[in-house]
Amino acid sequence: MTVLSVPELTVAIISNHYIVCLGLQKVFESRETPRFHVHAYPRMTPEVLLPEHFPDLIILDMETERGVIGAIKQTRETDQKIKIMLLSGFEDKECMREALEYGVDGVILKVQPPQVVLAAIDALFSPVRSNGFDSRDGSGFGNSMKFFKPNADGGSPTAIWPDALTEREREVIGLVRQGLSNKDIAHRLSISDSTVRHHLTSIFDKVGVPNRQKLLVHAHHTRSPLE
Repeated sequence: MTVLSVPELTVAIISNHYIVCLGLQKVFESRETPRFHVHAYPRMTPEVLLPEHFPDLIILDMETERGVIGAIKQTRETDQKIKIMLLSGFEDKECMREALEYGVDGVILKVQPPQVVLAAIDALFSPVRSNGFDSRDGSGFGNSMKFFKPNADGGSPTAIWPDALTEREREVIGLVRQGLSNKDIAHRLSISDSTVRHHLTSIFDKVGVPNRQKLLVHAHHTRSPLE
């Protein structure tokens, strides 16, 4: 079965940091498919949810949008289908916990490379695929939960790394997370391009993902160390 095309997406960035907004816009511009229509706002206002601006995704900068919970509630009351992602440069666990309870779909850290940001967003909107990976569970992994463990509080499962990964494979994953290409990884580890591809094939099989993008999504969701 052919993978269905992902529709064009309208994104609302809520942040009063000009560099943050500009940086995210550049990230979105680097992707031709799906095409992103990006609108930036200094704060969450009723204008964001006007019909002519109606977003598919809202990215809330936790460092500048002090009314995060109010913004989430306002969005959910307007339309449950709008996806919400928090953008954070720090880890405020209490605020994160409360935000997740109100229905946030994901968290992006400012230290993460563009590939992770795009992969995380793709996971929210990816159509059903023939290999069983879909976004119906909100993780982008469909029913493939082999390397997710349930949280003690009954919340969404947390991604983990399989024990079968070798030390070299963990090194490769770490470099993929930094956004390095196969050629750059080969140069960094003093190995050939074909060896990098071999490691990635093995990693995909062990982690239970079909490609590099889904590996980045898994890395985005996991809190367990690679070392």
